[in-house]
Amino acid sequence: MKNIILLCIALSCVLLSCKKEENNSNNSSRTLTYEISGNFTGTFFAAYTTATGGTTNEQITSLPWRKEITYTSNVTSAAIALVGNGGVAGQKVTLTVKRGNQLVGTPIDVTANSSGAFSETAPVVVF
Repeated sequence: MKNIILLCIALSCVLLSCKKEENNSNNSSRTLTYEISGNFTGTFFAAYTTATGGTTNEQITSLPWRKEITYTSNVTSAAIALVGNGGVAGQKVTLTVKRGNQLVGTPIDVTANSSGAFSETAPVVVF
């Protein structure tokens, strides 16, 4: 039940996020690569935009984790959110997002709170 609640919070963050990532005119790639590393030992999920514009949830069972997605031309933006629980306070994960071969923004470091949980959303990438 706690996983479902945390996942709903993460999805809400993804859907309500308004921050627009600056578009580098030299990088028009429609391929995003999400990479997660760290030492978090609890259960966690990534909720992200699929290649056709839908949303999916994937349980991450081991680190490092990598997902590369090439988006169809009708998809106008993409996002990812991470939710975890059952870890140890202070454990960390780092999320990087690349568009083509270029880093989008800076890596996002997330630290589990005193309950061993976290929830974090990356800025939306607009195509």
